Amino acid sequence: MISKSLFLKLQKEDLKRRIWTVSLFMLVFFLLYTVICALNVSNYLYRNSRLEYSESINAYITEEITSFMGMGNEIMLLITMGCAIVSGLSGFFFLHSKKKVDLYHSIPIRREMMFSAIYLNGLLIYIVPYLINLILCFIVLGINKYMTMGVFTTALIAFGVNILYYILIYTLAIIAVMLTGNFVVSCLGAAVFYLYGSLIVFLKETYFSMFFATYLGAYNSEDMLFKMSPIGNYILNATEIADGYLNRTIFSIITTIIANILLIAFAIFLYKKRPSEAAGKAMAFRISQPIIKFALVIPLTLAGGSLFVSIANYNKDAWLVFGLLISLIVVYGIIEIIYNFDIRSAFHGKYHLIISVITIALIACIIRFDLFRYDFYIPKEKDVKSISVAIEGIDGHIRYYEIEKVNNITKIQHSNSYSYQLENMKLTDKEAAFTLASLGIDSVPIYKKKIKSYMLTDVDSNDNKTYYNIKMKFTLKSGREVFRQYSLPLEDSFNLLNEIYNDSEYKKGHYPIYQWDVDNITKITCSNVFNDKEFSFDFFKKNQLLEIYKAELASLSLEEIAETQPVAELFFHIDYYQVIYYVYPSFTNTISFLKEHGFDATKGIEADDIREIHVTNLRYNEDKLFDEQVTVNAASADVLGREVKYTDKEAIKDIFSSLVPRSYYWNNSLILDAEDSIEVSVIIDVDEYGNYDKQIYYFRTGQMPDFVKRDIGYESVE
Repeated sequence: MISKSLFLKLQKEDLKRRIWTVSLFMLVFFLLYTVICALNVSNYLYRNSRLEYSESINAYITEEITSFMGMGNEIMLLITMGCAIVSGLSGFFFLHSKKKVDLYHSIPIRREMMFSAIYLNGLLIYIVPYLINLILCFIVLGINKYMTMGVFTTALIAFGVNILYYILIYTLAIIAVMLTGNFVVSCLGAAVFYLYGSLIVFLKETYFSMFFATYLGAYNSEDMLFKMSPIGNYILNATEIADGYLNRTIFSIITTIIANILLIAFAIFLYKKRPSEAAGKAMAFRISQPIIKFALVIPLTLAGGSLFVSIANYNKDAWLVFGLLISLIVVYGIIEIIYNFDIRSAFHGKYHLIISVITIALIACIIRFDLFRYDFYIPKEKDVKSISVAIEGIDGHIRYYEIEKVNNITKIQHSNSYSYQLENMKLTDKEAAFTLASLGIDSVPIYKKKIKSYMLTDVDSNDNKTYYNIKMKFTLKSGREVFRQYSLPLEDSFNLLNEIYNDSEYKKGHYPIYQWDVDNITKITCSNVFNDKEFSFDFFKKNQLLEIYKAELASLSLEEIAETQPVAELFFHIDYYQVIYYVYPSFTNTISFLKEHGFDATKGIEADDIREIHVTNLRYNEDKLFDEQVTVNAASADVLGREVKYTDKEAIKDIFSSLVPRSYYWNNSLILDAEDSIEVSVIIDVDEYGNYDKQIYYFRTGQMPDFVKRDIGYESVE
């Protein structure tokens, strides 16, 4: 009973000392939570009074209120983080003063009880204002008939998650105070705890990208940058929950709960062991000084070295060494000055300095010279369960979306093309992919002659080969995933590419259409130069078209993509998103189905449909007049010009048979070869009323008619 009374008395006295934080937090919650909630409700009421009632408007208002009361409220995230930092740094502020430490520690009470009283107060001065203002918001919403069970449930989930991450950020701030004896150093320590993990991930990403030719950077790196920071993890999980993906955060929430328990226990341990004479010093524990010093000096020095390398265009090795040396001197000196509060002690601890130099040099050499052979590593085939492959330069028109149903609501998220493919593709026939990886490794020595630039295609051009990028994921039987990217010569690997492309497992991972639910398709349209039609398909017809198209897409080869061109484009609409798929001449069943439903894809562009063709040499000699234009009515011309117009049907026929659509070329530039410095504008008569369409083409390499070369001065261009 006496212990309980003493505990409550301690809490009461501590609250008196921290009354300013109580008042501040209450004011912040009231102004930035309750008042804003009331303002939003006022705006909704005004909107409803001005507009007729509709389900869509009501649904929008409900969604906005749910977002504000839930994890979609960015202001609440800032309030939680700010309150946690302020409360953590101020709760044990007395530890920075020798007089106050002597006073507090002279009280005949165990340190665990004192810690618990102060720690619990730090929680209550956040939770109580939050709870009071949450109830006020419920009252405001209830009075105005905007309170629903969904809003209530969402608000309670947000309440729990915000408290969970408040405890995490708050406890880390307290640990920073326990490890230091000065307020400024405590602030720096808290910042280190919040950002250190992200710094390590950033350094790994930076150095691997600069020095490893096969490193597949940026794959989930943004998520890792967030996940390795408590604040970033909080923001990431808040975003997931706000988007309706609470199930994705369960593991992270559980690990955060466990981390909170361990950190609280560690904070209590530090408080018990913390010497009272540590007040006023930079570091409270002598044993932690070299550990923290090395933990800061090494990554910050490496960060400084990477900065110099990223700025330099030449002699990058020399600038790396210089950057590391200058960064080490500055960082080590500043940390020693902070430790000793004496500028003359900047380079004390020569053994620590020597260890830092050796460690940094070792890390830099391992990465710079690839001593562990990172670029030459391929998992053993017997250990690999499946391989995912993403090839750049094929089907650039495809847009990738992750479609998922959450609480009967369709959620659509845009996805990076190669991230989607690596995640959704599983090639079990691995031989061709392994051979491609081996070819990629053969190109690695080209990069080892210098520090690799961020452009993987920056290879030695003396071999006159066309290089392209390929990204791969090896999924091992153990569950581990190995990511790599390679630069490959097209001439040596086309057959392997074609073999992989013809694999049904590749098609299913490369084309999202194989993963679609027909229910998600809201509209289907089809178009070409002569026709544009929106179909009124029911579920059965949509599904029938999809099955027909997917069956013919499975038989499509790279040769056909390279040698032909689409006769039409299918547009699949999923909510507000639109995805384009090409209809090729070999897709006879798809073409027949479309024709049965009013779209004729069999009519192609012929010479009689073309009014005129303009050929422009984009590399024409700038000394000549750029506005010079020549009209040619025959197949030959005796005047050179930057732009030439053809109206003769025979000339048009010869030219058009050699063309490839510009957009189609850029979407498949890996396997299509064209003279992209020569732009061809084709004016097509689309009906008998004089309406026309303008399409841009390029000449296929080696197929430009001789008379065109002569007319545009192509042969004179080097």
